Amino acid sequence: MTKSGRWTVRLTDDDLAAVEPEIRAFLSVEGVDGRAAYVSHLVIEEVVRNLIVHTPPYASDELVTVVITVAADAVTVVIEDQRPSFDPFDAPALDTSAPLDDRRPGGMGLHLVRNLTDGLSYEGGGDGNRLTAVVSR
Repeated sequence: MTKSGRWTVRLTDDDLAAVEPEIRAFLSVEGVDGRAAYVSHLVIEEVVRNLIVHTPPYASDELVTVVITVAADAVTVVIEDQRPSFDPFDAPALDTSAPLDDRRPGGMGLHLVRNLTDGLSYEGGGDGNRLTAVVSR
């Protein structure tokens, strides 16, 4: 049996911080623990934080929707927003072999999301962005 939870969050640090305990509690109640809980929460934290950081101050009332669906074998996290299109697959890969001082700033969160999820897809267009991450249990 699958269970789903849904949160709509204003793109501010305070609003994200306010729903994080609810998201953790939902995952816990649904029996999601260990790696699956960690990676699911990491996806939400990194993607929504990137939206917050890259949202201009005048757009802080914009919203992001997070839907988590828990099934016996996987957790699916869907994040939807109305920001300008940003395909995470178009962003350059992080060069983890380069010395820290030589690396470009940023990109670690997206690197983690790309490498820790078991499935990642993006849909974008005139109606916004939809990122879907699948994490095996």
